[in-house]
Amino acid sequence: MKKYFYLFAMIIFLLTGCSEQNDPFPTQEDIEEEPSPVEKETIKPPTPHQFKADPSTFHFIADWLNDSQVVYVDKRDGFYSVNYFDIETGESASVYEDKSFIIDVLIHPSRDYLLVHTSDQPNSAVIKVVGKNGTVQHEVEIDSTELAIEWNRSNPEKILFTAFHEDWSFDLFVFNGDDDSLSIIDLDDPFPKWAGEDRIIGMSIDHPLDGGVIQIINLETSENEMTDIENVIYFDAFEDRFVIVQSIDANSFTYSVREHDGSVIFHWTMPAVSNYSEWIVPSIEWLDQDRLIVKGADKSGQLDEMGSGYNVYLIEDGTIQLILKGLDAGPIKCTPSGRYCLNGYTLEELIDVETKKKYKWIEFDN
Repeated sequence: MKKYFYLFAMIIFLLTGCSEQNDPFPTQEDIEEEPSPVEKETIKPPTPHQFKADPSTFHFIADWLNDSQVVYVDKRDGFYSVNYFDIETGESASVYEDKSFIIDVLIHPSRDYLLVHTSDQPNSAVIKVVGKNGTVQHEVEIDSTELAIEWNRSNPEKILFTAFHEDWSFDLFVFNGDDDSLSIIDLDDPFPKWAGEDRIIGMSIDHPLDGGVIQIINLETSENEMTDIENVIYFDAFEDRFVIVQSIDANSFTYSVREHDGSVIFHWTMPAVSNYSEWIVPSIEWLDQDRLIVKGADKSGQLDEMGSGYNVYLIEDGTIQLILKGLDAGPIKCTPSGRYCLNGYTLEELIDVETKKKYKWIEFDN
């Protein structure tokens, strides 16, 4: 079953995960101030090790394998190699090799498995679930020109795939590694999120600037529940909670962390950013149910006018703490503990959340 996706621009932005915002204006919570000089530790923290990369073989940076090891991909002797570099020890090692072109590498939240997205043909993708010892656990081939992937946080055996075709129609599948089955799902939203092990959250939307309504689908019973949460322009889930972004007006977004029944746990506001045809909202990094890392713009406006006017915030139990200012609009990926985050379009920048400093952790030899 194919459905025709109505907005090409939204696909591009959501697939790349790029998004932004502004200095938040909390409705109930206070922004934590910078600690006074007396409160700061007198012991200087160690500087992270810097990785020397060969630009002729380096491919891309993927994500964190754990709290100190950054996963990257390079190509040597005809093989694409998935490796890690430890910013605390300076050590590096290979995790997995493949002859096929590696498009992306995802790390499961348990940090026990990697998902390697490969392709040797323009209209087909091969997905391999790999253990940390390099053993392939599952392999599935999907016809697609572009592929969006959502890995179930609770159960690594379950994966959502959205397969886009040349005409931007799409098919939505759920993969179950328990029996290696691939089942199609009837849903108009091409970018659903897992809400626990057997439910997914989607959005019914007419126009990106107007927002949509949240719907929850039970995959076992096929029940589709439409909620009363409207004007939603972005959502993301973590176990039994989800974060909702709603458009207030041309200059403001409302963020709320909610239970799955829709009840609000805490909320805050941020300035709105758009690209003229749609709102631009960040891919939020969940650390746990009570902590999120969010990137936001200094002011509301158009995406192409922002430059390096983006900030990083830690949201903890509803309290908003500024970590760093003056960053670009690129994505951010954080360690499980939230101590470090990779930042930027190429993830070459390292943010130490605890010390509120940034480093260039990778250097390319000329």
